[in-house]
Amino acid sequence: MNFPHAAQIARLERTRDLLNPEPETEVVWLVTSLSADQADVEKLLALARAYWGIENGGHGRLDGSAFEDACRVRHPVAATALGWLRRFVHGEYAAWSQKQSRARDRTQPTFFARFRGHPELAVRLVTANPRL
Repeated sequence: MNFPHAAQIARLERTRDLLNPEPETEVVWLVTSLSADQADVEKLLALARAYWGIENGGHGRLDGSAFEDACRVRHPVAATALGWLRRFVHGEYAAWSQKQSRARDRTQPTFFARFRGHPELAVRLVTANPRL
């Protein structure tokens, strides 16, 4: 297979129900270094689902709020720095939202509106333990 550490290869078929009446079937291949004793069929399926949980959870939020996929920065160092900044802001938002007593105040638009135009508040947020 030209994968030096591959112990198993698996074919996974998944079906997506889209807006059109015909469901769409997609075939993907999984390659793993785990032996059949370490990962049976159920374990491989669980690992594939866990991957999509991470992809949909973390990346979906970053793309939805920070438009990460639309970013056209191509320089590797700049793209990495922007990626870290997006994740940092998302983490700060998650911590900030848990401190808000009212549910309507826990939204990202509220978070961004609170700090937009007030860099001193943003600096306090990341350097101290402010009571926002």
